[in-house]
Amino acid sequence: MLAALTALSVAILAIAGRFVPRLMPDTPGYLDIAGFPAMLAQPRAPLYGWLVAALDLGRHSYVAVPAFNIATYVAAVWLLVVQLRRYGLSAAAVLSIGAALLFANAFLIDAKWVHPELLSITCALAAVAATVRLVDAPASRWAWLTVCVGTGCAYVLRPSFLLLVPALPALYACLAVLRGDALRLSRIAIICIASAAPFAAIASLRAATVGDPNIVAFGGFAMSGMATLMLDDDVVARLPADMRPFAAQVLAARRAGEERGRFIGIPRNAGEVRSFYSVALAYYDVLARTYDDMLYVVIMPTRGPDESWIDFNRRLMRFSFAVVRAAPGRYAAWVVGAATRMVGRSITTNLPAALAILAIAVMWPWRLFRQGAPGVTPVARLDVPVMALLAILWLAGAGLLTMLVIAPSTRYIETSSIFVAAPLLYWAALLVARRAPPAPISGAPPS
Repeated sequence: MLAALTALSVAILAIAGRFVPRLMPDTPGYLDIAGFPAMLAQPRAPLYGWLVAALDLGRHSYVAVPAFNIATYVAAVWLLVVQLRRYGLSAAAVLSIGAALLFANAFLIDAKWVHPELLSITCALAAVAATVRLVDAPASRWAWLTVCVGTGCAYVLRPSFLLLVPALPALYACLAVLRGDALRLSRIAIICIASAAPFAAIASLRAATVGDPNIVAFGGFAMSGMATLMLDDDVVARLPADMRPFAAQVLAARRAGEERGRFIGIPRNAGEVRSFYSVALAYYDVLARTYDDMLYVVIMPTRGPDESWIDFNRRLMRFSFAVVRAAPGRYAAWVVGAATRMVGRSITTNLPAALAILAIAVMWPWRLFRQGAPGVTPVARLDVPVMALLAILWLAGAGLLTMLVIAPSTRYIETSSIFVAAPLLYWAALLVARRAPPAPISGAPPS
């Protein structure tokens, strides 16, 4: 059945033209490779550029990239499904997870991109599969290596995957407890060390070489969009004295763009007041749609002519944290609004989740009418808790940082929600199968 789902998914990709490469607006930044040590001071890590150069053989046609994206992603899905079946999930559960992944927006839309988004998901899925394998004893050598390499490649390609470092040990611990296995604290520690090792190595190299202990010099620049949108005159006045001139400059640039209609301004609320809190909590899409303008129209021109990217990013990081400290209430509203957008759109614009909800809406009343049973019985005890666990920990590992420091765009939401549809598909599948309610235990009254 999984083979049939895979064939259908790949056929949809072929019909939709997803085997034809497409460059994204930020693709050039990933493909611009500098020599050592200059490559460590660039806004993007060189890993994806190296990979594309190897696939493209210097032709700049990128024709092999979509096929590589699709093949590696499908392989990671199959690896995960096999490990979950080995762990103890039913066939219905693993097929629901496989369907959620094979028809996820992130796969069906991103497959053709010459961009690291889908490949980072692939690497993270491989690391998750290896973590599931590590619940068994004895531990497999390939699993340890895959945890290390898969997690490292995931957050090098997409730094918001850094939270896989705590998420994977948590996944192992929860899976062991759910199955009733002995919890090996040493294994938790080693999973944490293995997943964090690439970060420690790269950060140490960058600290020693360019004086910046991060995966890549991009966090301050990315976060500055949020800080710029949080500014007003009162916030500027509460900043450290040396930060105020720059904050006033970017606030003036933002307001000028709003007055010209270049940016979406903060709308008036019911009280005819332009309130940041109102827009963050009730109209967060306004902030999300304006975010890139803040970065590339307002912030980017403030880089000095002789300012290195490392220094520029470091200065913006200090500015962003200063704004958060000066306006903690606004930051809290930002996080709540971002979380609302992330969670809401993880369901409403998630294709397999929407189809599953439609099937449930049709089949649940029909089943209730025909059989008089309001619910369904899971095939195996572990099915529902494990699917819920995967959805929650993946959402945290892939999406939490995007809610805390930037605006979760559609691309980030689709990456973070690939497991959300699985429990809904499982529910729909059980309804369609019309599973009868369990027989009452002898001597006990029927439920």
